[in-house]
This record gives sequence, structure tokens and C-alpha cells, in this order.
Amino acid sequence: MEGDGTDSGPNSTRNESGWGDESRPEPSGPSGPPEPPESSLPPLFVAGPPPRAARVELPPESPDPTVLPEITLLDRAVSRGDDPDALDGLPLPPDRLLARQYRVVRPLGYGGMGEVYLALDTKVGGREVAIKILRPDNAGRECGAPQPAPDSPDHPLARERQELVELNHEDIIRVFNYGHHPDVGDFLVLQYVDGPTLEEVRARAQLYPEEFGGSRFYEFVLAYGVRFLAGLGYLHAPERGKVYGDLKPSNVMHDGSAVKFVDVGSVRRAGAPGLTSADYRAPTVGPCGESTGADDLYSLGETLRHLCGLGDLDDLAGLPPLPRPEGPPAPPGPPQDRATQLMTVPLPPDGLGLGLLSLARALRRATRPDRADRFATAREMDEQLRGVFRELRSLRLGVETFEPSPLFLQSAFALDGGLGVPPPLSRWVGPHPAPARYEAPRPGDLAKELPVPRPDPDDARHAELSRLGDDDPAALLQHTAEWPGSPEVQLLRCRLLLRIALRPGAQVPPRLDDAAVALVRAERAIGPGAAPYDWRLAWHRGLLALAADDVPLARGHFDRVYAAIPGEYAPKLALGHCAERLGRWREALTFHEAVRVRNPSLGGAAFGAARARLALGGPRALAYAVEALDAVAQHSRYRTAARVGAVRVCADHARGAEDLAEVVRRLGRLFYAHGLTDEQARLRMRAQVWEVARALLSGGAVSAAGLRDVARGADVRLGFPVSERQVRVDLSRFCVGLAQQAARDPAGSDTSLAELLLDRAYAIRPFGLRHHRGTR
Repeated sequence: MEGDGTDSGPNSTRNESGWGDESRPEPSGPSGPPEPPESSLPPLFVAGPPPRAARVELPPESPDPTVLPEITLLDRAVSRGDDPDALDGLPLPPDRLLARQYRVVRPLGYGGMGEVYLALDTKVGGREVAIKILRPDNAGRECGAPQPAPDSPDHPLARERQELVELNHEDIIRVFNYGHHPDVGDFLVLQYVDGPTLEEVRARAQLYPEEFGGSRFYEFVLAYGVRFLAGLGYLHAPERGKVYGDLKPSNVMHDGSAVKFVDVGSVRRAGAPGLTSADYRAPTVGPCGESTGADDLYSLGETLRHLCGLGDLDDLAGLPPLPRPEGPPAPPGPPQDRATQLMTVPLPPDGLGLGLLSLARALRRATRPDRADRFATAREMDEQLRGVFRELRSLRLGVETFEPSPLFLQSAFALDGGLGVPPPLSRWVGPHPAPARYEAPRPGDLAKELPVPRPDPDDARHAELSRLGDDDPAALLQHTAEWPGSPEVQLLRCRLLLRIALRPGAQVPPRLDDAAVALVRAERAIGPGAAPYDWRLAWHRGLLALAADDVPLARGHFDRVYAAIPGEYAPKLALGHCAERLGRWREALTFHEAVRVRNPSLGGAAFGAARARLALGGPRALAYAVEALDAVAQHSRYRTAARVGAVRVCADHARGAEDLAEVVRRLGRLFYAHGLTDEQARLRMRAQVWEVARALLSGGAVSAAGLRDVARGADVRLGFPVSERQVRVDLSRFCVGLAQQAARDPAGSDTSLAELLLDRAYAIRPFGLRHHRGTR
């Protein structure tokens, strides 16, 4: 059905889908709707009118962010009016023939500029169409300014006839024809769609959340957003230069599993006056409805916020603040409590986690009061909604929903904090080396190794920048010295100067003045009008803060990036590492899980999640940490580092024969299936595992028979010992090899570490007597 403005009730017939552990209530009778269950969605919905009978069919699980439920009304709508009696006085009775072609069937409701009727097109096989009566006095009802004459080409009715018939998009209802009838005046002939409006869908989701998959409804809300943005992008294209102007839930209707904008009467040229609705109107819309594309995006954000029942976005979308450095902590207010609740990741990692916070931030950016603070284009908003969709889906299902980032290059570094490489030689210094401590990467390393933003396609030097490598920052700095200082060139110089300042052997603390100057030049090149809204500047300020070891300041900058591009993984990865450095382990886990589950191949998130799980503790902490590392895919560049980390974590937490057997099994796969081929690294890993076996034997946790059982189950290529004496012999030999590594290390200027390792080799070697023939 075509219509607008007035809402009808939600649907009533339920599908067979359930959600979580909730049980589906039984119907109250053979024909009546079931009692509504307690909703799992936010308790901010407002009850709507009684539901209409409908069938809701959930689509199969899909990573496609445009898939929607199929909703079919089981009876034809009689009226769309909030007040059915108000339709009695409409001027067209049934069977009236308009323009000798369209036979009126019944009234449907009110559109933005007049009444809407269902009619049959007698010249096209009795096709059902919607007849929209155009009322000249309604076109300017929001503005007291005088309107052009009805026969003027500038009048909204003339514009509607001339321009709306040209619209051809699958998400916008089709305008078949227009005509005139003496009794009613001008009218449009529109495609007839008989389905629920999004206002009805919202009310139905509140009453029967299991019909929409429970929390999966949030993903459908984002799918609506992606669909709407396709239509808005079509209207906003430069060759058309139009705006929709009056986007709201009652102006969008389901057509099976598709949706359509149904009130085309609000479509107009950008900047022209027209219809708007107060509850969804941007504060920057003119007094007579003059709108831009950014105002359409505001109305879309408000529409999506209304659909998913979120309240005050400013309250919902803030990160929990850092505690004050001195004095008592600030009392938590409701916004902090709500944001903290949205960020809480339960154990195991099910639920929405960070997804709702990302959703709130995407909608908050779309609905900022200042146009410059909103998404610049429909495409930009589309990218972020798709990213939030993937995040929500991954957190709900615990499965990968990955797509390459349109804004960041993937980092070549694992961001493992040293856990993804064999233990350092200092581990074996002392009689009883303690288990390794799993610390986050140092702030300076993070500044060099976090993902790099992709060059802006509109930058003057984009082509050259896209072909550059950055293996040698000093050489690259010289190579680009003569280039004109475009914003991207200055941002590149900022990163190169930062890496030079952090190179090994550089001054401590690093001299970051040159990098800061390059960032100031980038800000000037961007310009004062755009720089306050450019997230690239906040990202680089965060890198500089990390390089200066100011983690709280860096967290603030990365938080602003997250607010600007909430669908991207890179700011969440940076915030997760900042939270680790600040000891905020639950926050760190929330960010890392949101990135890791969405793309398990990202090593930085997997290592961060493992460290946070272990720091939080709990009976399943070790299992969760190892699962996170094991989930790094075989095709990932970080797979070997993740398998090394898993062996080290398991070895450090081994407490008996079963644990030791698992460590040895993993070590064999690391050597012969997971890519650790470097002999020096293999020696260190063997030394760690043999050291664990010796400690368990000495402490009585593993018996001699248990050690033999472990050896029988090990890969024969490992040569795992079958006795305590052989463990000590092998370990002594390993320590000699480690001492040789220390002696050959070009970074070591003294031989003390090599000597200590040799002492350890002699101390571990078992005592024995030998007789050599021919000696006295």
C-alpha cells in the first residue's frame, strides 16, 4: 500500500523461530495472538496499536547486510488512519472512475500532500494502484511564506509531476502516471504495496521479539539502514541533486522482504522547501523544510534509533571515563553505567558485547546537530553501518563476519607483546625461572605497529602514496621530501618521523617535535573548516601520545576516532591495547573480542583477548585464552606467532601429566605443521617445554611412568625424553646452545648472559663417573 503519515498496527501472526533460552509462549486461542513475551530489546519502546495478522519468516543466517525478514499481511488493510472514522468524509466513494481509467476501491489513508486510495487500473488488466490526491494547500503548510500559483512550474505539484516520474530505483515506490479529475483535482498513480510500515515492524518487534530472532533485530535495523542509504544515495547523486526530505518509519513500507520509500511527495531538489516531520527533522533544516543530503542522514539516524528503541544517544555512546589521578573516584552517573553495561563481555563470549555501543555511536554521529559533524555522504554512512552489522553478527553467533576495511591497511605486525615469539634468553637465568608475564605491547611499539589509514582517494598524491613501501622510513622520508605537502603526504611524514624517533638506540624519551610539526602541517593542509571533523588527525595524535608514553591521552584520541568511524576495527584494536596498559582488563577484553570474533585472523586482537582473559582469571580463563589463539586461521600471516603463544601459555600453566602431554602435542604441530622452522627459535621452545617437564618431575606432579606415557604419545621427530635423567641431559645441552646464541647476539655487548647460561647447563647436567682407558 502506498501512504504516509498515519500508522497502522503491528502484525500478529508469529513464525517458528525462537531466541536464546527463552521459551515461546503458547497462543491464547485458535485465532487470537499469543500473549507477548517479556522483550529482550531495550525497554524504551512505546506500545503501539493492536497488531494486524501477518506472517514473519526469518531469512537464513547470512553475512549479507541487506537481508531482511519476509513479512506478509494475512488480511488486506482497510485503513491506514489512526482514526478510522476520519476516513468517512473523504470525497471519493468506491467505484468512482477517475480519468476514465482508475476505479476507486477504498480509501487507504493520508499521504504527505493528500489522501490515498486503492484503485484498479482498468486499462492494464485491473492492476491495483494507489491514487494519491494532491492538495495544493498542503504543500506549504509548515511555512508561512506565500506559495507559487498552482499552475506555476515552480509549484510543488508541478515539480512532483515533472520530476518524480523520472525516479527509477528499487527502493523507491514507482510513479506510473499522473492525471486530473474535476472533483478532486490533480493526482498521482503509484505502485501499490500492501505491507506493514516500519512503525508497525517496530511495534511488532517489541511485542514478539522472537519473530525477529531476538537480538538479531538490531542487525535487521542496520539492514534497513543499508537499504535506505542505497535509495538516498540514488537521490543525492549529483546528476539528480534531490533529497527525500521526510524520512520516518511510517514513510517506509515492507514489500515482502524488500522495503520502499512510499511518500514520494516529499522528494525535492536539495535546498528547496518541502514536507518534513518534526520528530525526525534535523535542526539544520530551514524554516520551510529546506534540506540537504546531510539532513536526510539525520532523519535516517533518528528513524533507526526509533526502530531499535535506543534512548538518549549521548548517554549511551560514551566510554567509561578513566579514574581521576588523585582523590576519590568520581561517582558513576547513569550514562557511565549504561555505557559500561553495553561494553560488558560475559564469559563465554556470547551476547552483543561492544556491538550496541558501536550501533549507538553510529546513530549518534548521524544525528549530530552540526551538519559537518555528521556523515558526509550516504556512502560513508553505509560503510560504517555495514561494519557495525558485521560486529553485531559476529558477537551474536561467535563466527567470523569479515570484510577488508575500506579505511585502514592491515598491520604487518602481530602486536603480540612478545608472546608470539620464543621466550627470551633471560628466562633461563636463575635456578627456577618464573612463568612468563604476558604484557601488552609497549606504547612505543604500538605507535609504530598499529594499522595505517589508507590514503584518501581524493588526495592530490593518492596514486603515488598507494605505491609506496615503508620498510626504510629514513629513505622514504628523503624520497618524498620534494613532494607538495598534501594532507596525506604530511600524515605520512608524521608517521615516518615518529618511527625514526622510536628506532632502536634513539634518544629516550624520544624527540617527537618533527613528527608533531608534520601533523600541524597536515591540519593546515586539510583546512580549518574540515580539520575539526577529520578523524585522521585524531588517529595520528593518538600515535604521538603513545610514542610519548601518555596512554590516557592516547585513549582519548582513539575514542574520538571510534566515535567518528564506529564500524571500523582499528580504533577498537587501539583502545583495547590502551585498556591493557591501563589495567582495565574487562574493557580490554570487550574491545579485543569485538575485533577478534569478527576477524579471527587478526593477531593483535587474538593476543590481546588471550592476555585479558588470563588477567581476569576464572576457571576457564586458560581454555578461553588458548581458544582465542587457536582461532587465528591457518591462512593468516600471524598463524605461527599465535601457535607459539598457545604453546607458551599452555607450558606456563601445565600442572600435571595431561597438561604436559598437551604441551608436547602442540610443540610437535608447531614444528611440523604450523610453520616454526627457525632452528634457534625451535631450540628455545624445546628448552621451555623440557624445563616444564623437569619442574613437574621434581615437584612430583608427573611420575616416571607418566613421563614415559607422554613420550610415547609425542611426535617421534621431537625426541622427547623418556626419563628424568634424559630430560636433564637434553636440557643441559639446550642451555649450551642458548649460551652460544647469547654470545653471537650482536645486540649484546657483554658475555655475562652467555656465562650464566653455561653455568646453568653445568648445574642441570646429571652427576656421573667415567673411566677412560689409558689414563691414571
